[in-house]
Amino acid sequence: MVFLSIKLKKGDIPADVRVKCVDILVENYFPKERVVVGVYPMEMRYAGPREALLHALIRQNYGATHMIIGRDHAGVGNYYGPFDAQKIFYEIPKDALKIEILPMDLTFYCYKCKSMASMKTCPHSEEDRLFLSGTSLRKLLMEGKPVPEEFSRPEVLNILNDYYKKLKNQNFN
Repeated sequence: MVFLSIKLKKGDIPADVRVKCVDILVENYFPKERVVVGVYPMEMRYAGPREALLHALIRQNYGATHMIIGRDHAGVGNYYGPFDAQKIFYEIPKDALKIEILPMDLTFYCYKCKSMASMKTCPHSEEDRLFLSGTSLRKLLMEGKPVPEEFSRPEVLNILNDYYKKLKNQNFN
């Protein structure tokens, strides 16, 4: 697969590394007859709600029927509110899109449920929950600190650890 040089905000994981992570998940954990992986080489604009709407239109035009919108989709820093990218879908006419938007609440690993959960699905207290954002994941990886095993599959963490080790070596050489 060929990747264009796509601009990312500082610290973002490049497309080729993300694709390796997805490929290893498809190879080892997903039913192959039910998974299609597709990428489109578009630079992030970090435009929050409007970019979430653009992503929905593009996915819809490629045939997707559903799209998850999480906290701070396509946001940068604290410029947008944590769920602003979800709110835009309530502001447009109900029939404006064919794709179904699935707004996702805060997610975490629950030690008592022994699975991923959200504020809507888990009755347990905060001390039973492992919250780990992309920002905190990248920070742990950059510092060479261990990532809790509950956060990701070991094969994915191996790919990410390898990437960050190479990145560190490049910065020191």
